[in-house]
Amino acid sequence: MPTSDSKKLIVQCILFDLDGTLYYSPDYNARVEAEITAIVAQTLKADVSKAKLRLDEERKRRGTLTGALRVLGVNRSLFFQTLAEKIEPFTYLTRDPSTILTIEILKRRGFRLGLVTNNGRKMVEKILSAIGLEASLFDVIVTSDDSEPKPSSQPFLFALDKLKCTPDKTVYVGDRVQAELLPAKKLGMRTVLLAREGIPQSDQVDVVIARLPEVLIHIEREHQ
Repeated sequence: MPTSDSKKLIVQCILFDLDGTLYYSPDYNARVEAEITAIVAQTLKADVSKAKLRLDEERKRRGTLTGALRVLGVNRSLFFQTLAEKIEPFTYLTRDPSTILTIEILKRRGFRLGLVTNNGRKMVEKILSAIGLEASLFDVIVTSDDSEPKPSSQPFLFALDKLKCTPDKTVYVGDRVQAELLPAKKLGMRTVLLAREGIPQSDQVDVVIARLPEVLIHIEREHQ
């Protein structure tokens, strides 16, 4: 299992997850979860408790929210559009200077940066604004409006194509092994796990960090 002593990852491009990686807020997550359940309940014309049970079962089985929505017959685009209308991230999320500085430093070092998220684009815009990150810091932003969501390989490949970068010259930074790091690793990318609570044992992880700024220690730009 990799540790903080792992050797540097020499790459040209960095892909980031959004939720749980560039920000972390239990209160916001709880608010989002409540609204997700309410939207699914309304779509399925079921009471909230039954909708939550079905949603939880499918999320556990499929590994992601978007996978569960597909099985439950919930239109993904309409779902994320409705969610963005009902949730205001500014109420829960605040600027994190260390996260902003980390992304800015990586940008100045010449990395090509991408954001790959299962959120809809409208929600992504709201979240980035709430946490103080300029969208222009990322060379590409891939949302569920652009491709099939993770763990599909499609959003990763879409981002790599836009960045003009190959998997072996790219590192993916995220907080979920099965839904993100595993598919990234299968494509040939290096992987960094942001683990706030414990360190899961996985051979799909090259480096484990506890805070986002630690990527500055472990990732170095390859000079072409």
